[in-house]
Amino acid sequence: MYSTDQNTASNEYKIVVAQNQCYELLYDSVKNRIYFIVKGFWKNKEAVPHYLKDIEKALKLAKPGFSLLSDLRTMITHPQRLCSMHIEAQTLLRKAGLNRVASVEPLDRIATLQLKEIMAKSELPLKRFTSCQEAETWLSNNS
Repeated sequence: MYSTDQNTASNEYKIVVAQNQCYELLYDSVKNRIYFIVKGFWKNKEAVPHYLKDIEKALKLAKPGFSLLSDLRTMITHPQRLCSMHIEAQTLLRKAGLNRVASVEPLDRIATLQLKEIMAKSELPLKRFTSCQEAETWLSNNS
């Protein structure tokens, strides 16, 4: 069973926007930060039918200038047909006023390469990290 890292999920100010077998979305109103935790392998769009709607729910809570911490450590390479959905989600984030992104790299090397390709297409203001604590600190010091 997947266990969310203490640095990304335990905080009394965080609102759980969505939580399922494939991902978690949380929003911290004090930091104006969205937390996105990807879990494992997404077989197809049917595995994540509410993904874009859940992103939109989180964006309704966030104020322009918000930050995003993406915890992708347990992500396993997704099928290519899901890349367009990730790019669409990133476009929604950018249009809603995303200021900066801290991305914690997947342990799966192929997933890391896939992620770099997706991020290059979306042109998000992104910095990569190997731990959630480093990512959280960077976002807090650069907001």
